[in-house]
Amino acid sequence: MNCVCHLVLVVLSLWPDRAVAPGPPSGSPRVSSDPRADLDSAVLLTRSLLADTRQLAAQMRDKFPADGDHNLDSLPTLAMSAGTLGSLQLPGVLTRLRVDLMSYLRHVQWLRRAGGPSLKTLEPELGVLQARLDRLLRRLQLLTSRLTLPQATPDQPSVPLGPPTSAWGSIRAAHAILGGLHLTLDWAVRGLLLLKTRL
Repeated sequence: MNCVCHLVLVVLSLWPDRAVAPGPPSGSPRVSSDPRADLDSAVLLTRSLLADTRQLAAQMRDKFPADGDHNLDSLPTLAMSAGTLGSLQLPGVLTRLRVDLMSYLRHVQWLRRAGGPSLKTLEPELGVLQARLDRLLRRLQLLTSRLTLPQATPDQPSVPLGPPTSAWGSIRAAHAILGGLHLTLDWAVRGLLLLKTRL
């Protein structure tokens, strides 16, 4: 038995790294995330989503021409104009942006579910838009957490969205949703880029 134990010890001494697995270095500092890099990533995602929304809105106009402004009472109002950019503060911008984008995500989901046969031809594009909007929201939530900012909560409970009253109603709703989302994302890119200079 002693010979066997001696032999095992000799073998293990030839491969010491096999005998004891190396652990993480003691006292190694935790790598902190750079908020500016996180903000850069959020800007890239916002620009990409802006391009998607612009392209889908153009497809809507080609397939379903509809002149004039289209409104939907349940959509958020763009409360921040170009004139207010100079007074922006990061907590307020991220909170308001996330609340508004959560509302648009809900409206895109509703449009896919209740838009009817007229909008089925746009289903693949609407699905991609929904997935990328959800991804942007998760990135903004991560940025909010890393900056230890308050989490976004809607100002008031969401009212259930009823089905459009007609095929024309669903088309008008789609124009309103895409138009409002385009304006919100365009403002968001400008606002986030400005806020990056203040970090």
